[in-house]
Amino acid sequence: MVHPGLATVAPSRQLLTAVDSTGHVHLVIGSNPLANARCTRSIEVGAQVKVLAAADAEIHYALMKRIEEGAVDWLKRDFQDEDLQTLGRDLIDGVVDAVFVTVGGKNALSMQRNCLRSRLTADIGSRYPYINSLP
Repeated sequence: MVHPGLATVAPSRQLLTAVDSTGHVHLVIGSNPLANARCTRSIEVGAQVKVLAAADAEIHYALMKRIEEGAVDWLKRDFQDEDLQTLGRDLIDGVVDAVFVTVGGKNALSMQRNCLRSRLTADIGSRYPYINSLP
C-alpha cells in the first residue's frame, strides 16, 4: 500500500541514502562507451577510478583520453575475484567502494554475485537490472 501523501511513479525506485564519493575507489570493469560514462560520473563526484580491461582491449576514445591525462588508472588485465578486496582504499583494508561492470555474459553475473557476497555496491549496466545493488 502506498502512503497517501507520497506521489507514485511506477516503476521507479526511491533513493534511501546519498553517498559522498569523494576519495572513494570505483572499479570499472570494461572499456566500452558505458565504461567511459561510468568513469566520467565517478570523476565528477570525486572518486578515484580504476579500469580493468585487457592490455589488448579496444578502449573507448574518450576513456583513453582520461587514462592519458591521468584521471583514470588502467589496470591492463582481466578481472580477478580478489580485486574487490585489494584495489580499494587502505582505510577500509583495500576493499573497493563501488563496482561498475560494463561487460556482459556469464562473467558479469559472476562478478555481480561476488559483489553481493562482499556487500559491495555494484552496477552491471542495463543488461540485468533486476540484480543491480545500486538504488
